[in-house]
Amino acid sequence: MNTLKILLTISVIYISGCKHIEKNPENTVVEADPIVKDGGNLIEFPAHSNKASFFKTITIDNTNCLLDFSAPATVIGRVIKSDGKLFKTIILFNSTDITTVYFSYLQNLDLLKTAKINFDRVNDLFKNGAATGKELNDASAELMNIQNAIAGFEAQLRESGLSPDIMKTAPLETVWLICDLPESELNMIKKKQKYKLEFPSFPNEQFNASIDMIADVMNTDTRKIKVRLSLFDNEEKIKPGMYAKVKFEAQHEGLMIPKKALISANAKYYVYIKKSDLLYERREVTISSETDDFIEIASGIQKGEQIVTTNVYLLKGINMGI
Repeated sequence: MNTLKILLTISVIYISGCKHIEKNPENTVVEADPIVKDGGNLIEFPAHSNKASFFKTITIDNTNCLLDFSAPATVIGRVIKSDGKLFKTIILFNSTDITTVYFSYLQNLDLLKTAKINFDRVNDLFKNGAATGKELNDASAELMNIQNAIAGFEAQLRESGLSPDIMKTAPLETVWLICDLPESELNMIKKKQKYKLEFPSFPNEQFNASIDMIADVMNTDTRKIKVRLSLFDNEEKIKPGMYAKVKFEAQHEGLMIPKKALISANAKYYVYIKKSDLLYERREVTISSETDDFIEIASGIQKGEQIVTTNVYLLKGINMGI
């Protein structure tokens, strides 16, 4: 009986030992973590790493594609026939402020003619000893004040996207629209180029307008610039204040990459470049034009480099120590 108990005890110990070996196999190898170098700009995987194969790449090359994007626009003004006898046409604006500025601009143009005539008259009198130096200075100051006022009003009009010189000679039924474009899209547009317009008021109709002005100054807060488009509307459908959507299209060639290959951090953009089978570099880039799925890299990468396009956020996680 004692012998039987001893044999049973030995069997239990043997079985327990076998189970313990199955749970902790001696031959299991845990892969080492990749090493982050150069302040997070390089990620190096250990030799024979399986994780390094998670990241697929494409070769960067110039791509010719049709870039297209839409931007909202507002009808800012329209040239209509005047009911009065003094002017053949007048301009209706979408803003009373712009109307006031433009009226002041025109008023000061008329005052300028009178001030010039007066200055020339006083100057001739002064040369002949018939006017005093004070009278000449007063006439000169009046002329200069009016010129400064005109310059100020013109600057306000241009800041709104309007050109006084074009407004004075614009033909009847001219319509102007203003849209604000980000600086990254400016390389896609051209003056005098025609683009398609859609108005919510006329959902089944399409209009064409051409760019006749790109502003000289960019808004430093929004990083956008005003672009003015014009068209002729003989049917008098389009009214100041209406909204429209402008569809811009342009053939473009550049270093286009899939948007999924791009990451952002701290207001900067990055891609990952494959340097070897085990080494990946995080590279800061600047972006430019974009389509629905692709974006152009303006600087930071070169043609022929290998860029990571899958599991990019796993590399970003390694950088961040996640």
